[in-house]
Amino acid sequence: MSSRIPETTITTARHFTIPDFVSMFPFILRINPYYASQAKISYDWLDSFGVHPNTKHRDAFQAMDFGLLTAMCYPDADKASFRILCDYINALFAFDDLTDEGALRKDGDGTKKASDIVMNALCHPETYETSFKVGKVFSSFWGRALELGVSFGTQRRFIETTDLYVRAVHEQVVNRAKDKLLGIDDFIELRRDTGALKMCFAIGEFAMKLTIPDDVLEHASIKIMENCANDVVVLTNDIYSYNIEQAQGDTMNIIEAAMREKKFDVQGAVDFAGQLVKERVDLFVATKAGLPSWGDKIDREVQSYLQVCEDWMIGGIHWSLGSTRYFGAEAEKVRRTLRVELLPKQDPRGQEEITDLE
Repeated sequence: MSSRIPETTITTARHFTIPDFVSMFPFILRINPYYASQAKISYDWLDSFGVHPNTKHRDAFQAMDFGLLTAMCYPDADKASFRILCDYINALFAFDDLTDEGALRKDGDGTKKASDIVMNALCHPETYETSFKVGKVFSSFWGRALELGVSFGTQRRFIETTDLYVRAVHEQVVNRAKDKLLGIDDFIELRRDTGALKMCFAIGEFAMKLTIPDDVLEHASIKIMENCANDVVVLTNDIYSYNIEQAQGDTMNIIEAAMREKKFDVQGAVDFAGQLVKERVDLFVATKAGLPSWGDKIDREVQSYLQVCEDWMIGGIHWSLGSTRYFGAEAEKVRRTLRVELLPKQDPRGQEEITDLE
């Protein structure tokens, strides 16, 4: 497999071309059969908490179809688990929208309060009380996951990786408020936590009912593959989200970091990020081929866990290309042509005010 992607010749300032990741990736897209029956139920569940400030916000959130993302990334989950996974992904994006595009995007103190509430909600889902609506959402889905059954190892990893996520989000918010810009290596290191993929892989253990020993999950080859899959998802996401983020003045993106450090124009930075993605895919595939054996039972569970990583890589790009989240009404055109017209400057589209951080 080649370790290099073709160079594009389109470098004009008014548009850029994104790499054809769908053709590049050796993974197969699958969709969970319970998507049609469970996604709408999950949207209604989220809406019941009053998370959305108005009907316009709710309709826009639901149009992004996070249920489809869940179905693409956890295609093997059974019905009961899939419903909880839908709730989790909806909760995650509800929190992300507050800190990435909403009222908390430059509010370090507010983000710290929101993060502490989320962690308390997960650590004490049955007893913790909060007026923060997104915090209630986290308590609800996690409490029901525990009732359904989550191994102690998976519980610990999910809580630990969520803590890494909220700490990294807080750091990013503070960086944004101070206009602190990171170099490429530091950015990728932080992005591995702000992207929430460590959490998503951990809850994938719940989805697949896995009980992999800690020492196996800590094996160097598994960690390499986790990092590769994590980088693939967040870097492709940065490429897809760059247009809306540059329009909103957000610099927390690999494209911005590459333009600063490497002196690329937009197209050069997109090509550079695409090359990083290709290298990670190649390393993931090569490392998987050389995995040691831990015995038949553990080997089967390891393969199931790595399937979650693969499903996130391929599912993430298909959903991003089809969702209104990054390309709006132009999504189908972008999917077909891979050409993105640069947007004019605009205000962040998230919720403008948070009054219930208690």
